[in-house]
Amino acid sequence: MTKQIIYNPKARLKMMQGIDSVAKAAVVTMGSSGPAVMIQHRTDGIMPIFTRDGVTVARSIHFSDRIVDLGGRMLRDVAGAVSRQVGDGTTTSIVLAQKLAQESVKSVTAGFHPLELKKGLDLALTIVEKHLLDSAMTDITSDWIEKISAVATKNEPGVGKLLSHAIEELGIDGELTFQLGNSREDEIDIVDGIHYEQGYLSPSFITDKNRAEAVLEHPYILLYDREISDLMDVVPILEEVKAQGRPLLIIAENVIDGALKGLLLNHIRGIFNVVCVKPPGFGDKRIDRLKDLAILTGGQAILDDYSSPKLEHVTLDLLGQAKRVVITESSTTIIGSNSNHALVHERITNLRTQAEIILSKKPGEGSPTGNKHDFEEIEERIALLSGKTGVFSVGGVADFEIKERMVRIENAYMSAKAALEEGVLPGGGVALFNCIPILNKVMLENTQQQQGIYIMKQALIAPLQSLCRNVELNPEEVIARLKTFQDANTTIDMKNEKYGNFLDIGIIDSVKVMRLALRNAVSVVATMMTTEAIVMNVPDLSIMEGYSPEWAAATREDPRQ
Repeated sequence: MTKQIIYNPKARLKMMQGIDSVAKAAVVTMGSSGPAVMIQHRTDGIMPIFTRDGVTVARSIHFSDRIVDLGGRMLRDVAGAVSRQVGDGTTTSIVLAQKLAQESVKSVTAGFHPLELKKGLDLALTIVEKHLLDSAMTDITSDWIEKISAVATKNEPGVGKLLSHAIEELGIDGELTFQLGNSREDEIDIVDGIHYEQGYLSPSFITDKNRAEAVLEHPYILLYDREISDLMDVVPILEEVKAQGRPLLIIAENVIDGALKGLLLNHIRGIFNVVCVKPPGFGDKRIDRLKDLAILTGGQAILDDYSSPKLEHVTLDLLGQAKRVVITESSTTIIGSNSNHALVHERITNLRTQAEIILSKKPGEGSPTGNKHDFEEIEERIALLSGKTGVFSVGGVADFEIKERMVRIENAYMSAKAALEEGVLPGGGVALFNCIPILNKVMLENTQQQQGIYIMKQALIAPLQSLCRNVELNPEEVIARLKTFQDANTTIDMKNEKYGNFLDIGIIDSVKVMRLALRNAVSVVATMMTTEAIVMNVPDLSIMEGYSPEWAAATREDPRQ
């Protein structure tokens, strides 16, 4: 295929065009007072998407010029990475990346070497991250969680209390899933649930493309400890499940070859509603995990022994059941499983006894590494058997309103969990701004690297400036007023133009959110800054010669005939 090579400075300038265009559209959503963006749906006739989420805006923007779109994709990638890691802080990461890119391009144009600038930026990033972690307040209370949630949801009333209750019930490692509610009010339900780290075997199983999830309502659950390679082995049970009008979750060692292709084809065509995942655990331990899942779901694990029937002879009474299953790329959550509580309690008691035996072993009895591994395996099984899962039903009047709120509430939950991990600092862009004096004291080995420190300082002030502009405040006046307090814990409630301690006025940011937003922004900009040429394929448009979409549509046969 023919290649096109684009050299600098043209390449960088075009990429900056894409970065600036995406950032300009996304930055308006920043802050609790940030307005919304309306995005036309890709399908005509469907209501547009209404959002106040920066990453959603960034992902919706594409450019016909491929180099310009490459710049836009950099912002889409940095915001997407932050969204996956901590949920909140996507617009902050876009603002940081844009400012870093602008200052880096100016510096390279002025004659600074890109690799030396990158060294300076990397050193500045290390210093800022350390300062954020050292300054963080970690004794987080439920009241703080409510305030963090309020900031992340743009002051949604009542959401903070519900999320605080969820974290209190489920713990930081618990699983809370989100769904469209059936009423105007938000509701949360804590139920027995199972969550483990194994996702769908193919993205084609996805049922909710916006959230990249496969969701099954009231499914049957097949537990199988071997590979499935022949579709005909599972057709009998699929037909029985379909006759009940319900979906099927297959948890098997693997589904390969013709079986996976056949299941995907039937799933896509709507013949069978089925999703395939692997069980938790690895190696020989997977059989124990399958037996645990069998107790939790009220089914039977179909094992490779004389006690189990062949796969083609499995009947409905051997399958587990649940109210709802949510499968993502990396995890499976089974909600409201049909468990036998007495058997579950008995299994947990036996496992705790085994754990005590391992802990009571004297030094030299058995392999220390093996004992530790066995104990950790038992602890994981107990956690799985004891698990609870929360379901947050997002309320509202119209579907587009509920979907927009669901994104913000889910982001708030992830932000609150991130705060529990690394602590909190003043919000409103002030915590990043407070890192500038630390960088003022840094002297690197040459002016090239020192310029990297300067670029970082310009970026650290950008979120505060953007937030001020979104509420029509003068950034310079706000910065001057903040400096007069000489207190690192003082910030501003921009909506009410009120200054004070960040805990008292409720303007709180998670350290992890800020740290990862900055780290991802630096990573993406460093890649752009050190790129000197772009090699791209030249598409062959000759295959489209003579093709007319209008003619094709006009001559298509009427499917009703």
